[in-house]
Amino acid sequence: MIVPQISAFSPGALAVAPGTHWLTVAAMLTDLAFETDPMGRFTAFGPGKVLGQPAANLLGLELASLLAGGTAEEEALSATQFRSIVTTICLECVAWHGKLRLASADGSTRMYRLALAPRITGAKVAGVYGILFDLEAPELTLPDGHAGHNGPPALRHNTMLDAETGLWSGRTFGDELGRRFDRLDVEGHPGSLIYLGFSRATSGLRPAIALRLAEELRDVVRPTDLLGRIDETTIGLWCDGMDHLTAGERAAKFCTTLPPLLPQHAVISVGVGPRWSNSGDQPDTVMEHAAIALRLADMACQRAGGEAAGAWRVWQAD
Repeated sequence: MIVPQISAFSPGALAVAPGTHWLTVAAMLTDLAFETDPMGRFTAFGPGKVLGQPAANLLGLELASLLAGGTAEEEALSATQFRSIVTTICLECVAWHGKLRLASADGSTRMYRLALAPRITGAKVAGVYGILFDLEAPELTLPDGHAGHNGPPALRHNTMLDAETGLWSGRTFGDELGRRFDRLDVEGHPGSLIYLGFSRATSGLRPAIALRLAEELRDVVRPTDLLGRIDETTIGLWCDGMDHLTAGERAAKFCTTLPPLLPQHAVISVGVGPRWSNSGDQPDTVMEHAAIALRLADMACQRAGGEAAGAWRVWQAD
């Protein structure tokens, strides 16, 4: 991520509407924070320039118009596909994230990680919240003065996103779960929370594992699934409409397919916390169930010793 610089901005350059304080905060954590209307047209930005030009120049412009073709190795997203994603977010009230290439004012293109979520005003979706991470920018180096703080910098509980992976933070993940539960109860569908843990890895290796695990999961999950960094050694995956049997099958597959893709073939433990429609279970309850299942899976790995190739467990009430 680009190292931030202190600059003065005029009110017009900020292009931030009243009540959009989140844009200022999000802009400190990402390379760009913005809002759109239901058609995907920009309505507000965080402080600073947008893709190399003043924010005012892009107000009212459709984000899809900035899409650039990818290289032969990249699977480019078309404008039509992107518009369909925005429509789905607004109609289904779901979040989305993925990689895309955008064009700048000077004609150059860069690869970004984009995350979108529904912007709700009153009782209806008024547009989309969006954040961009520049994947081609130099990594941000934290100052030595950070040593006086306790805990990993990526895991500040008052942030919306995890700084290391770009996933929802544990707090935001729990809030999003609550919104999902309300909709699933109306539709009569189940869901499952899958915790992927790597606590057996050394502390120095954990950030790299978390980042790689997040990248791999982004590429295989459905657009309606929800990803978050629960804590230093746990990634959470919520799957709408998935019962405990299907979630167990996915957990078993994660244990075998993910380790070869991770640094030093890190062992993965998986815990599943299912939620049945109209069960009354709140997010903190389901998250605790998934955590219990993950601890049981970790215990199974420890008993197996060095021969362990990962283990998974599904929480059961009895």
